[in-house]
Amino acid sequence: MDKKTLMAMLAKVKAKIKEKFEAMLESSKDEDIKAYENLLKQAKDLEEQIALVEKEELDEGGTIPEGLEKEDKKPKELSEREKFGQKIVEAVSKGTSFTGLLPRECTRNIQMKKEQIARVRGLCTVHPASGEYTIWVEGDDVVVDYINENGAFGETTPSINGVGLAALKLGALTKISEEYIADLGVDVMGYIEEKFAKAFAKKEDKEIIFGSGTSSSKTKLRGVAVNAAAANIVTAASETTVTWVEVKQTIQRLKAYRGNATIVCSQEFLDIVHEFKDGNTYMFPQANEIKQIMGIPVVVSGEFPTLGSEAVAMVVGDFSYYHICDRQSVEVKLLPELYAANGQVGVRGQERIDGDLTVKEAFAVLKMKEAAA
Repeated sequence: MDKKTLMAMLAKVKAKIKEKFEAMLESSKDEDIKAYENLLKQAKDLEEQIALVEKEELDEGGTIPEGLEKEDKKPKELSEREKFGQKIVEAVSKGTSFTGLLPRECTRNIQMKKEQIARVRGLCTVHPASGEYTIWVEGDDVVVDYINENGAFGETTPSINGVGLAALKLGALTKISEEYIADLGVDVMGYIEEKFAKAFAKKEDKEIIFGSGTSSSKTKLRGVAVNAAAANIVTAASETTVTWVEVKQTIQRLKAYRGNATIVCSQEFLDIVHEFKDGNTYMFPQANEIKQIMGIPVVVSGEFPTLGSEAVAMVVGDFSYYHICDRQSVEVKLLPELYAANGQVGVRGQERIDGDLTVKEAFAVLKMKEAAA
């Protein structure tokens, strides 16, 4: 087989490797892992065949492509991430103890991927900071009133309120089999980055909406659903479904804050909205995905509960008024000795973060009816 054909086959296999790697990260099923391993072997075999063809061409008096000889003599410089991955694989294969924090390059990758995966965090205002952080928010508005001719102006000073953001810790501890690390090779770093980026992105999105912390109890993030203004909470007449009137009422509670608002909800909620009719006509095209409701963009989140008694169906608001304090980005550490007896490597991740909504009136919540006693 000629070199051109082999190169084309290798390119296709590498494309499949990328696709299968993403699928493997999503499911971690045995069949996906085996398929990924088989593709790696195919790529390696093709690379060896290409190397043989190139050697045969040289033996037959072929010319060395310009610059190839220099590149062959110069060893490839491994990235910080690849070097660390090799250390893990070597430690596992030799049975030696190795522990350490992932290099900065990996931390940056996790942070970047976390931003890409998160659906709600990107709507919020984020402050990189250290320690306690206070946001000063204007309270009462300037008062405008009638003044008598030649009368004195009454001075009004808006109150300034401080919203404090702490440095709460979110953490996770998981384990990876030594065999899996050995099979993945340096790609173990990609696996760790993807898994932790996804886990922390999902947790942050959930806490921004449902965090149970309150202004008096700041041990957790203050979620929108728990802390929105009481006047902006609409309760559906049913435990299992909502009406167009209820959806509209919830959005209208925002008043002036509707201009920059976003709706965050579940797919189950959107499926109900898709069935709304005005007379005999569907309000939303049945063949199209709902991307806006009353002109407000819709973001679907998998963190919402199944619709039922008192469940939150929809949150709408201007999330620029939700402030996040990033005190420390996700830090991941390898702990090989923790599960060594089980042939596994421990992986621990943590970050320091806090979040709060600074203007409660900028958010509205639609929740289901409470179950009858």
